[in-house]
Amino acid sequence: MRSRPLLSPVLPLVAAGVAAWYLRRVYRFRDPVRLPQAGPGDALSPADGTVSFVRRVQAGQVEQVRVPDLLNGPDASGPGAGDGWLIGVFVGPLDVHYAYQPVSGAVTHVARRDAAAGNVPLAGAGAALGFLAGRAADLLVTRGALENARLSSVTATPFGDVTLTLVAPGRGLRGVSYQREGDEGRAGFKAAFMQEGGLALLHLPAAFTPSVGVGDRVTGAQTVVASARN
Repeated sequence: MRSRPLLSPVLPLVAAGVAAWYLRRVYRFRDPVRLPQAGPGDALSPADGTVSFVRRVQAGQVEQVRVPDLLNGPDASGPGAGDGWLIGVFVGPLDVHYAYQPVSGAVTHVARRDAAAGNVPLAGAGAALGFLAGRAADLLVTRGALENARLSSVTATPFGDVTLTLVAPGRGLRGVSYQREGDEGRAGFKAAFMQEGGLALLHLPAAFTPSVGVGDRVTGAQTVVASARN
């Protein structure tokens, strides 16, 4: 009777360790070439990932959300929110971690906010596994989406202000912004890097009409998520 090699039980653990190292040290820092092709009035996806929600915004309140002033004030996505749409894209561990400018225009506001009580996971284990399997979960009203650290920027367009907010996934924002107030943003150009991934919130004025739905896979700087027409 032949005995099994002593190393055979160890090999899967070694392979898993190498895969985890590669994922955190190499794969998440990849920088694919993107050639944006946004037409007049198009809003491009700000990140790679899965659409978690598409909600209408009216009078500063988000549809079906009972949290007051979710979008207003220094503790939310920007310096105020008019009527329009809120699109959330979940950026998972296997997605490209760069965030991209969704529209062209002057950057009028850039702000960072830390979590007052510490960051918490955006999604539970079940929801996180669901995203990996292609099943979207609504993250808008989770504690993490409301309270975690965030980095936001506002871009002025002929249709109104467009706000991009990057929300920490739970380990901290660890995000680097490439924008400053007064910059001239161009659709599809890099806006920030999210080392741990997270949630990209895109607030669009009412002139825009969303072209994606919950569960759709989107590609940053490539997928048109909404369009506005004069």
